[in-house]
Amino acid sequence: MSKHTTFSIGSAQVTLLNAGNMRVRLADEYAVPEALWRPRYADLFDHPSILPSLSVYIELHGVRVLVDANDYHATVTPDSPYALADYTPPPPLVAQLATLGVQPEDIHHVVITHAHWDHYAGTTIPSDNGFAPTFPQARYYLGAADWRNAENQRALQMDTSLEARTLGVLWKEGVLQLVEAPTQLADGIDILPAPGETPGHQVVRVQSGGDTLYIIGDLLHHAIELTHPDWMVSWADAETMGETRRWLLQDALTRNAALIAAHIATVGRLEQDGDGLRWRDA
Repeated sequence: MSKHTTFSIGSAQVTLLNAGNMRVRLADEYAVPEALWRPRYADLFDHPSILPSLSVYIELHGVRVLVDANDYHATVTPDSPYALADYTPPPPLVAQLATLGVQPEDIHHVVITHAHWDHYAGTTIPSDNGFAPTFPQARYYLGAADWRNAENQRALQMDTSLEARTLGVLWKEGVLQLVEAPTQLADGIDILPAPGETPGHQVVRVQSGGDTLYIIGDLLHHAIELTHPDWMVSWADAETMGETRRWLLQDALTRNAALIAAHIATVGRLEQDGDGLRWRDA
């Protein structure tokens, strides 16, 4: 994908920012028996895919929203299984936003789609006192069920953990808002609960001028999941994920909504493909 992809949803300006590409082997991630994928998708599953780690910047009527914030340089170290050989990642998100004329203090809202490291690692930065919110004037939004998750709570008790120096710092600073229900950030920008990937997974819907955009986080990791909607990552709650996919994807199809998934490089729209759906680059 290009360095920045910017497009309009009605009056909203939307920009994709890539924290960095990751090496992902679908055969290791998916709860799909080899006997099902090998006949048709051997090349896709046998070889690692290169997937982005996307953030989305939205500006609508003077309200500035960032969805997800990874710190690739801090989390995808050379010994990480997600690291690519001889790869130079893009500049940090703050530097990428600066090329758009956006400073950290300009951001009003930061939505964390869910509590997986590649979606929140960039929400804080080192400071004289340890760590501080990267976007100092923003409120941060996390699904309450992800915050309450026992694994997350254990990690928060460890001072050196990523959770403690990011989500824990935001909590102590009083800027982390736990989301239990649909929440409006501004006229035309809403957070909607969309569990399955995690219990507190959430998406952002942008509506303006008759156009709709869904920023779906990890509701889909790869477009193959549209062809096979029962295929999903091993850690997902399959029943809940299936329910979320059914209502959201049907709504997106009905509205001809644009879609942004955190690990699919292009903006897409859905098309009917026989009894299923497929991703069309928009």
